[in-house]
Parts: sequence; C-alpha cells; structure tokens
Amino acid sequence: MLRNVKAAFGAAVLLAWMAVPAPAAVIVNSSNVGYSFTVDYLGQVGGNAAPQVSALGTFTFNGVTNNGQTYNFGYSFLNDSTTTARLSGFAFNTNPNPTGAQVTGEFNNSYIGGNYPEGYGSVDVCFTDGGGSCAGGGSGGFYQGNTGSGTFALSFAQVMESVSFDSFVTRFQSISGVSGGTSGIGLGSVVQGGSPITAPEPGSWLMMLGGFGLIGGIMRRRHRRVGFATVQGR
Repeated sequence: MLRNVKAAFGAAVLLAWMAVPAPAAVIVNSSNVGYSFTVDYLGQVGGNAAPQVSALGTFTFNGVTNNGQTYNFGYSFLNDSTTTARLSGFAFNTNPNPTGAQVTGEFNNSYIGGNYPEGYGSVDVCFTDGGGSCAGGGSGGFYQGNTGSGTFALSFAQVMESVSFDSFVTRFQSISGVSGGTSGIGLGSVVQGGSPITAPEPGSWLMMLGGFGLIGGIMRRRHRRVGFATVQGR
C-alpha cells in the first residue's frame, strides 16, 4: 500500500509539473514600480529554429497614470544575432486586453491586435518600426550588435490592480546566412525577473489540487481498511 501511495504522489507531482506553462505569465502589480524582467528571444526562420538569430529584451514597469488605467513601461532590446538580421518589432499578449497603446523610441508604431507573421498567429499588442502592420516592413529597426530602447504605454478599460504578460515574440527581417528565408520571428522566454510576481495558469493549480486530492483519497481508503481489519481482529 505504501508503494501505491508513493506512486500516486509521484504521478501528482508529475502532472503538476507538466501543467505549468513554460514560461508562466509575468504578472505586474500596479504598486510594483521599478520591477523589471528580461526575455530571451530565439529565432525561427521558415518554421525552423535559427539560433543565429536572437535578441534580449528588458522591460521595466514605470508606474500607472490616467487614474490607474494606463500602465507605463520602458523597454530595451539587444540584437545579439550572430548573423545579419534586423530586429524590426516586438509583440506580446496581455490579460486583460488593452484598449489602447502608445510607443516611443526605436519603435514608433503601435497596434492593438493583429496577425504576427511566419505562422505565429494573433497577438494582443505589437510595436514596429514601419510597415503598417504587426508584420513590419520597410527599413526600420536595428541590426545585430546594436540596441534600441524607448517606452510604451498600455491603456485598459478600467482600473487594474495587475496585468499579466505572455507569448513574447519579436520580428526579424533582412536575414542572411540562414536557410529558410530572409525574415523570421523570435520566440521569447522569460529568463530573469520571474520572482516574486509570476504565477502558473489556473489550469496548473487545478491539476495540482486534483493530484493531491487523489493522494488524500488513497490515504483515507487505506485508513478505513486498517480500521476495519483491527475491528475484525477483535
């Protein structure tokens, strides 16, 4: 029986681990001014991983304005590609969705909702340097070995205590030395700043609770059987 309990516990832990998204959403609280996190972007060209194309982006929360309805950030990107590649935009998803966005600095166009290229799909907000859409275009952005920085602001329909961010992605163009095409994207993973304000998705908690509930059920059944055997022995 002890082996069964251990097996159930191991299964519950495994399910909980598998349920946690990678990466978990970054949650920015309205009072957490100065909080920053870094995202590592790995290139994808023609649907295949392209490690020669990459970037690092750092986001810093600068506080709220507009009576708590607008969240303000600073951004800084390093294009650390090892081949010719131009970083021309970035995007992410938020919860809740913003009703407005503005950007300054290296990128000068903002869009609420749009379709990201290379088969990535829809995003909640994106920023580009030219092109007229989330897909980018023109000659804006900056090449490998260079940095770009600025600020952006996201407005929401009501006062928000916190906002979560996930699905970080960048746009690369003018790529050379990589098979599959001359444009691509960078898929982001949070590599710094995940603590103390990140959280697994709700489904992860449900999986964890379900697993520990299973363990509790096994323990209760074992206890009842032990008690019944003791009574029978009398």
